Amino acid sequence: MRNGVTYVCRQLVYRLTLQCKKREMSWQSILQSASNTFNTLGRSRKILIGLLILLVLFYYLTPYIFHLQKSSATDIDPHGECLSQSIVKFQSKIDNLDAFTSGDFEHATSNQKLAYVGNGNVAAAMGSDNGLFIRLYRALSQPVKFWPIVQTHLDGSFKETTVLDVLSGTAHRLQVQATSSGCISVSSQIYAHRSRPALLVQDLQINNPSHQTIAVELDQVGASGWEGVKVESATFSSSSGEAVVYKIYSGLVPVTKSEMVIPVAIATVTLESSMVKVGPSSTSKFHILTAVHYSRPYLKEEAAKYLPDSVHQAKGEMELGLNINEKFLKQEHARVWGKLWFSGFSISNSKATGALNGDRINKTIYYVLSNAPAPLHNVRSTPEDKLAIEKILYYPDRCYEGHSSLVSGTLWIDPEDESQIARVVTTWMITLEKQGCSVIAQSGSEGIMQAMILSLGPLHFHKDHLEMTSHPSDLHRDLHFRRINYGNNTHVNISVVVGEDNKATLFVALDRNDKPYYGCDAGCLDPPVPLSNERHQFPVKLTDPATSVLYITADKQHMEELKHAIHVKEINEAPAHEHHVIALHKHGHHFGGLPTIFWVSIAFLIIIFHLFLFKLIYNEYCQGQERFTRSRYNL
Repeated sequence: MRNGVTYVCRQLVYRLTLQCKKREMSWQSILQSASNTFNTLGRSRKILIGLLILLVLFYYLTPYIFHLQKSSATDIDPHGECLSQSIVKFQSKIDNLDAFTSGDFEHATSNQKLAYVGNGNVAAAMGSDNGLFIRLYRALSQPVKFWPIVQTHLDGSFKETTVLDVLSGTAHRLQVQATSSGCISVSSQIYAHRSRPALLVQDLQINNPSHQTIAVELDQVGASGWEGVKVESATFSSSSGEAVVYKIYSGLVPVTKSEMVIPVAIATVTLESSMVKVGPSSTSKFHILTAVHYSRPYLKEEAAKYLPDSVHQAKGEMELGLNINEKFLKQEHARVWGKLWFSGFSISNSKATGALNGDRINKTIYYVLSNAPAPLHNVRSTPEDKLAIEKILYYPDRCYEGHSSLVSGTLWIDPEDESQIARVVTTWMITLEKQGCSVIAQSGSEGIMQAMILSLGPLHFHKDHLEMTSHPSDLHRDLHFRRINYGNNTHVNISVVVGEDNKATLFVALDRNDKPYYGCDAGCLDPPVPLSNERHQFPVKLTDPATSVLYITADKQHMEELKHAIHVKEINEAPAHEHHVIALHKHGHHFGGLPTIFWVSIAFLIIIFHLFLFKLIYNEYCQGQERFTRSRYNL
């Protein structure tokens, strides 16, 4: 019995084709013929075809309808339009996962409003109820009851969002209010200066394009709940002749879960008023510096004698910062962050549930770097200090010795506040220290960046070579390691690319090199391959017992001898990854590239087909039987 969806469709096509061949037909006659053919079908088949048409229309039109509804909802929200305009300047960084938004922005990447900045000495965050944080042990984990960020409040309804620009180490808060003559905007950016670690900078700008004067409330909390704090005022005349008033807060901060205390002094610029009025078509700007100085923990009895020195240091850092041009100060800070991101790592996006992707990796690296000092770029570091750091950076020793950090969930949690950031950073620092990277990690942010990149591979430095110890079965996503330091003037780029055949291939290139370098694949049985700035391809091989998949060295003889030291019983090209593994990362499920709605549609059609088939069998079986002739289901 030829029934079902296939039979119905074939019958329609066959009848139309037969009639078209008998005589030439216009489109009108073709449609008429199709209508006649459709009318000759039974009621069940008509219903089935109608359901198919409705399903197709629903599949293709639903996203369009939802898009129109979404667009119309956005169009009627003038505050949202203003916020979208203010985000435009960050859009390219957001698309490249170099910036993250939260708050009222429609395409916010996070519901959290936390936008964190730090420089290894001090830390603070936009959108946080917590105050300042200073260094204790491995991270900026010690809270101080001092709120350095000036909060702003607009009258009436408005929208706001925070933007964390990890590429430049800057946090932004954008508040907007729509008016008939334009968008009123209050933008605030903060950064913990990278080469001047005592400084926390906030630049505030209020733009009023409307025809009326607006009032913006400025809330400068300062110290709150800090027992025993002393406050004094001072005035400084900058090189431009402007008098700047600032306050110095000094006192002892109890160490968390300890009997020790930390002498802390904080100098911060004082605002003249808590309410600022901005005239029509005008802009107001505020440049707020905070200088923080503290010493290591002491017992309370001896800590007080260190406070005068902390106060003196905080005053000096404040007045030095006030003498520097605002734009130069920001450029100096952003330049250092650009150097810290000179090396890097990227990974292909995965749609698998709970998969680790580039956004969380970039954020986590940023948090760790923000908790580490950068002595190589500190304006107070001597040339001798910098030379010693460079030697450590360019000649790492036995780092990294563990498995890939990509598989460790505790290293990649998405923190919700400063204390969770400190815990993640502490976990990272312990991991790096215990896996042979303690020396390079102590060199500061750039050393930690190198160690983190090595851990992702995992890439292990030995005395005479660098090796990639990944197992072939783990190389099922594209990976790119950018500018790994190897030697005084050499940067190595390593890529893992999964091809259309689901096989992984290694590519190695040198950004620059001061001498010849060579590479070999697993087992090093093949002759060493000279490396250059052109990408050189290496197959991924599987050995028994398992060995590293790649070796790189500047010592050709050492590489030629490695094959005698790497004892393997068998070596073959690694097999292709199973299709369901690749499909899971590419599409979020094991079924390949077809969307979930497709499989739902297939299931729906199968159910309809079986119901239709059951009805036909029922009619055929009951036809002519007297007890069923009165059934209302008989056609």
